[in-house]
Formats: sequence, structure tokens, C-alpha cells
Amino acid sequence: MIISVRRLNPFVGTWILVATLLMPVSLGAEDQHRTRVAQAVRVKTAPVIDGELSDAVWEKAQVATGFFRIKEGSIHPSRLKTEVRILYDEEALYIGIYCEEPDMANLRETMTRRDSRIWHNECVEVMLDTYRDRRNCYVFATNTLGTQMDERIGNESVFDMSWDAVWESKVKKYRYGWTAEFSIPFRVLRFDPHNATWGINFWRTHPISGQSYSWAPSAFFGRVSEFGDLTGLNLGKIGIEPKIGVLPYATYRAIDDGQDDFNGGLDFIVPISTHLTSNVTFNPDFSQLESDPTRINIVSDRELSLPERRPFFREGAELFKLPLNLYYTRRVQEIDIGTKVAGRLRAANFAVINTYGKMIDRYEGDRKKQANLLAGRVNYDIGERTVVGFMGVRKHQEDRDVLLLSFNGRFGFGRDLTATSQFAVNSVGGQTHSAYHQALTWVHEGWMAQIGVEEIQDGFRPNEIGLEDDAFHRKRVRARYSYGLPETTLVRSLTAEMYHMYQTNAQQLLRERRHEIRFNVEIGRIDFATFGGFGALREVSELFDTRFLGSEMNYTAQRWQLSTFGRIGLRRGEISRYSSFSAGLNLLEKTTVDVDLGYLSWDAIRNTIVFRLRGNYQLTRRVGWRIYIERIEERLRDENSLNFNVIFDYEFTPESHFYFVFVDGRPGNRAVFAKVAYLFESGVPDFGKAIE
Repeated sequence: MIISVRRLNPFVGTWILVATLLMPVSLGAEDQHRTRVAQAVRVKTAPVIDGELSDAVWEKAQVATGFFRIKEGSIHPSRLKTEVRILYDEEALYIGIYCEEPDMANLRETMTRRDSRIWHNECVEVMLDTYRDRRNCYVFATNTLGTQMDERIGNESVFDMSWDAVWESKVKKYRYGWTAEFSIPFRVLRFDPHNATWGINFWRTHPISGQSYSWAPSAFFGRVSEFGDLTGLNLGKIGIEPKIGVLPYATYRAIDDGQDDFNGGLDFIVPISTHLTSNVTFNPDFSQLESDPTRINIVSDRELSLPERRPFFREGAELFKLPLNLYYTRRVQEIDIGTKVAGRLRAANFAVINTYGKMIDRYEGDRKKQANLLAGRVNYDIGERTVVGFMGVRKHQEDRDVLLLSFNGRFGFGRDLTATSQFAVNSVGGQTHSAYHQALTWVHEGWMAQIGVEEIQDGFRPNEIGLEDDAFHRKRVRARYSYGLPETTLVRSLTAEMYHMYQTNAQQLLRERRHEIRFNVEIGRIDFATFGGFGALREVSELFDTRFLGSEMNYTAQRWQLSTFGRIGLRRGEISRYSSFSAGLNLLEKTTVDVDLGYLSWDAIRNTIVFRLRGNYQLTRRVGWRIYIERIEERLRDENSLNFNVIFDYEFTPESHFYFVFVDGRPGNRAVFAKVAYLFESGVPDFGKAIE
């Protein structure tokens, strides 16, 4: 630990000195930034959520307009008109948005599934900083097909799409524009009922021109500290009735040459107040029915991080995402009982999770072993943009105890300079080792510069509860400049980027060195990039090109897209070639088909082809069929595998659904899986007041 701290000091001193010198400049820029204000109007009659803004009640709302065009970190007035109206009553916040669009025939509409990346389409996003802490917010979005997306942003840097809520939205198209209506119930949000002002922003993506538009004068999506203010809220008199949720589930699994399996469990969701939520679970549903694709990374042999989609872990999940990923919930496979409390108290966001069940032991051949895992995380707000945090994790199993403590901070200096820091201590069997991360990032208009250093000390064991990684000491430098051209030009942007990384192993010998330079040009619907670099590698187990050249191109149209990638390089002195092709198509606004093809040729060492086909037919917003086919050919070893999945999904709410899954593959067995889960809610009169 002493060695790590000694190595840490020079870098800490460097970024503190730089931040101190730049602070007066940054603060001066902050003083010139004026906060925009939108007003919410309370109404007795709620608007009908049908996508039209024709209800008379909308005439009572004030209009927020004057959006800015955002391109490569710079701000310009928008040529297209966007207008927002805000109402509320005792139950929900209502947002009405009008988007001027002279080219309705070329709207980009490809995303039909909930929580897909709809920002690649024509869409509008509503961002609510309900505590006005200038760091965290909720995001609610819809595209012109009516597809919904929601997420939470934490500390202006963590984007958690696993968060889900029940809310309404509708879209209506016209000859020269389109409108969207949102109904966001207050009960799905955490907020202070005594606070009459929230932070707010509205964001509109416009793929036709390759532009984005922001109501707040902020050049970066998710920079909550630059949001405008939402005033006029009188939430102290809103009668929100807390509801206890009971979420039972039942599953059935039938596998060839195996026994049929029935299972079931129960979750309790107990709202303590508008600030806090608690969960208790018994044998929860941990089947991955989002059907994690067989993610095969043929250009690296590092462990992949899979997203967490299980309901028990969703609330507060963004708090545990740190630069050093030391708490990976996908290690937990089977829980007998678990409890969780998450929320906010004054200036602190926190989450505490306690589970007892089976976890994957990466140090004993990935065996599942009974363990008790207790994890706590807290973030405390200081000043305008600074957050300091603490995380403690204790894993107890029969043969050993593991203790992990982590301290972190995200320090905002003005609008453009941010420093991140994390220091962790790991104790296994009485032996203590440490790890740390330090980084300084400057972003201003089209410029971005970042410098960072990380170390995992020999003996530190992140695999116990986090992602696997070997001991290393790593330094990284990245610089980028993007120039956005006027909105009417064919060439939209030019970008140049440089990246350097130097990494040593536990014996302080060179493990990896990498230098890369990249150029990108965006021309109309085409995004083209070329890159090249060189490096050195000591540990030959990694798949790594020591010399490489490559290019990639993306083309987007109204209902389809095409991407190609190619790279040639030297790997262990042999020529390696990697290429990929991807295409997507949307038919009749309901059917999407995506095809991916990847090919890696490494002379006489490896020859791999990966083919994937994904199809989705969305009968309604809540009902859909999915087909997933994947074929992998290892030609030199004459090994082939096939994975075939068909999934029927009926989603009553994000928590309540019915799944039917058919799986077949080689090697492997044919299987059928069915699941039903339904959230029952019961109101508890005056429960919230009793807690207050």
C-alpha cells in the first residue's frame, strides 16, 4: 500500500496544480453562463395523452423555446423551431413538445423495441434533475415511432439504462412537423416535496442533418450542471399515495435429456418515502430473459462486462459504477434471500445491498459457492459539481472472507475541467493490497484532452467480486479536436484524435504499449474514419496487433443503415486481418432485421467467422417476437457452433411480463423456457406522512 501511495502523489499533485491554475478561468466562464427558466403550470384537468396538443388545457402552459444547435461541443442558434409546454397535477408531470420538420419524408425511424438506442432516430428527450443537485437526473425519451427509452444519469458521467419506470407517451405526425406528449407520474421519481425548483433540459436529435438541439445552453448531453430551472412546482400539497409492490414469478424449463424444472419466487418493493425505496426478495428471478447474446469478442480475450437487467439490482445501480469496476453483480447467480435500501438523504445518494446465495468463484474454476455479500455505496455532494464517495463490500464464504473499501471523488472545476479519483483496498485472508485510478479531463467546444494513471497492485483480487484483471500499472493520454461546419454544408464535421497508452505488469516489465492516431470525416449521411498505430506487447496470450492500419464507414438512411470495418496488422510477427459488416433494416415500422458478419484471419494460427442475425417483430409497443441466430466457425480447428433463440415477449409493465423462449444449438441441448411475472401494488393511506 505504501508503494501505491508514493506513486500516486506526483500525479495527484500535478492535476491539483493544473486545476488550481485553471480554476479562475473556468469560474469566470461559469459566471457568464445564465440559467434558463421554464415554468410548470398546475391544472385540475389532465391532458389526454394522444400525441396531439389540441386539448384546451395546453393553452394554459407557457412555451419554452429558443433551442440551440449543438455540434462538436459548440453552441449555435437552431434553424428549426422546437416548443415545449409543461403542466402538472396531483399525480403527474405533463410535457408537450412540438418539433418543426420540413422534411418529414426522410425521418430516420429504425428503433422499435423499448430501451433501444432511439437517439439514433428522430427523438426528443426530457431530463429531470428532481433534487436540483446539478449532478443526477432522470431521462425519458421517445422517437417518432413512439418507442420509449428511460434511464438515469449519475454524476454527469454514468448512464444507466437498466432503470425502468411506468410512464406514458404518444406521438403524432403532421405534414411539416410532429408532436409528442409525456405523462410522467411523480410516484416513479425520487424528489424533495418541499423543493419548488427542479433542474430540467430538453434534447432533440435530428439525424437528417446530423445535428442535436438543446434547450439549455449546454454543448454536451448529460451535463446536468448546465440544465435550466423548472419553477412553479408546489409539490408539498401533492397527495402521492405510496404503494407496496409484490412481484411474484413462476418459471418452467424443459431441456432435452434433462428433468423439467419448475421455479418461483417473490419480491417485495416497499416505498419508505419520496426519498427512499426498499426491496426484499426471496429466491428472485435471475433468469436472463433479455437473452444475453453469445457475445464473442474475437479480437481480444479479456472478460466481457454484461449489463445487469435483473429487477432486484436496478434501483441505485448507477452508484456502483466506478472507474475501477470492483462490484460486478453478475457474479451473483442464485440468491436465497436479499434485501436492499436505496435513496437520498440530504446531500447524499446511497444504496445498501445484502444477499445470501450462490456466487461464481473465479479462483476455483468458476464454481458456484454459497456466500453472503454485503455492499454499501454513498455519494456526497459538495459545492456545484463535486462528489465524494465511499464503497464498502464484504464477501463471506466458508473458506475465506474478502473485504473491499473504495474511496472516490469527481471534482468539477468550472464548466470544462473535471478530475476523477479512486483508491481501493482489498483484504483477502489477512493480506492487504491496493489499487487506484486518477484522471484529469478538459472538454471545451471541439477540444478534449485527458490524462490518467491506474494501478492494480500484485495480490489485489478484483475477481472476487469485480471484473477479472491482472496486476498492472497503466498511463494513458488522449487528445481530440472536432470541427463542426455550418448546418447547411455537405461536410458536417472533421475530427482528429491521438491516443497513447503505456502499461507494465506486476514485475514492472513492459506489458503493453500502444500509440494510435485517427481521422474522421462526416459527409452527409456517411461517417468515414481511418486510423493507424503501433505498439509492443510482452505477454503473448493477448490478441493484439503491434502494427495496424484500418478504416470504417457508416451510412444511415431513413429505414436502413450499413457499417463496414477493416483492419490489417502484425500479431506475434504474423499478418492478421479483421473485417466486419453490419446492416440493419426497418420494415413497415414494426419489423427490424440486423445482420452482423465478422471475420478474423491470423495466418496459420486462427481463422474465425462469426455470423449473427437478429430479427424483431413488434406487434404492439408491449408485444413482440424476437429471433436470434448466431453461427461461429473456427476453420483451422474445424469447430462450429450454432445458437438459435426465439422469444415471445408480452410486457404488461417493465416489471410485469410473460416470456416464452425456445433455444436450440450445437453443441448443446434443445430447451423450452416460459416465465410469467406480475407486479401487484396496494396503496397504503397516510404511510408516507407517518414516516415523515
